[in-house]
Amino acid sequence: MFQHYRYISGRTLLGLPKLDRCQSLPSNTWTAAEHLWHVVFISHRWGNQADPDPAGSQLAALQKLLQRMVEIAEVISNERVGREGAKERLARLPSLNQQGTLQAAHLVFRSLAAAESIPEADEIWSHGRAIVDVIGFWYDYSCLPQDPRNPAEDQEFAQTLQGIGEMILSPQVSTLVLRKEGDGYLSRGWCFAESMIAQSKSDPYMPMVLRTDRWGEPVSVFNSGAFAAYKPLVEQAMALWESPASTMSAWELFSAVIQATALPLLLKSESSTSEFALALSDTITPGTRVLAQIQTCLVMVQEGEPLDLAVPLASLLQGQGLGCREQRDYILVALLLLKSITSEDAVGEMRIWREALVRFTEGLPLEVVRRDGELVWQS
Repeated sequence: MFQHYRYISGRTLLGLPKLDRCQSLPSNTWTAAEHLWHVVFISHRWGNQADPDPAGSQLAALQKLLQRMVEIAEVISNERVGREGAKERLARLPSLNQQGTLQAAHLVFRSLAAAESIPEADEIWSHGRAIVDVIGFWYDYSCLPQDPRNPAEDQEFAQTLQGIGEMILSPQVSTLVLRKEGDGYLSRGWCFAESMIAQSKSDPYMPMVLRTDRWGEPVSVFNSGAFAAYKPLVEQAMALWESPASTMSAWELFSAVIQATALPLLLKSESSTSEFALALSDTITPGTRVLAQIQTCLVMVQEGEPLDLAVPLASLLQGQGLGCREQRDYILVALLLLKSITSEDAVGEMRIWREALVRFTEGLPLEVVRRDGELVWQS
């Protein structure tokens, strides 16, 4: 986990009247990383340039998500089986196949999986409501110092941006994408970069989409396409949960639903076959084109020839039809994207992106020159 970042615990989030500007929140808003089992990175479209959630709809959705997580945690911790156990389960959660409920179920599962290495987990888990104390949330406006910033806040801002890609890629972090009809989410540079980085994870905890405008409606886990053959498996698992005649425990039924509905996340289909998962055609495919274009630009730099990387970087996202609020954001998002899809042990010209993001966030120029066949920083 990234110890120096700010996280809002589920309990604190439930009590917030508004997702306010980071510097306007009291210091007890944030929880230290070591107290959290799992963190949810919230990827979302800003409502306007001054306030990402002016109507409070995103906060309302997250608070409902947390309340549903508590219900799920309490239900699956009940070990009763048979008709009485089924009656209690269905009285609280008639179905897991609902917008908000299914996403909450996966986050409960991921939190519990992380708890396997925590000594006091059993004691905490005996009280389902305690889930709100061990899951944290990262929401940019409330967890990252906003303009205007003082020097200390500028330093925190730079350090966070330098590591935000690694945070998204961490196995202890899940990305939750908040969407609604016609939001233009994937046309925005920051949203695209966050979702693409999350989609490139190598662990099982892939990003999930939550339609905030369809809360409580059934989730189309598999719409159509190459993976439609898995749809009966999902329907069977859901039906078992919803059956009053099921003799399995709530935990066993819950686990079956999680395993079945994890398939669209893990399969990473090329086209959109599920409203619950991101598609490669929306994220990885355009991101690969971005990398190919900038690498071609670097290869063409001749010996002794200088290049200001800010120039081609600024046009990369625009070439993919992606928008940002400011010119600086185009460069910053492109660098974040390139660094995140470049491995730690990258060699040659690929490693330049890991250095470039640090330089840019620290206010250093991005001018390179080719010397003895290698690209080096001019200053």
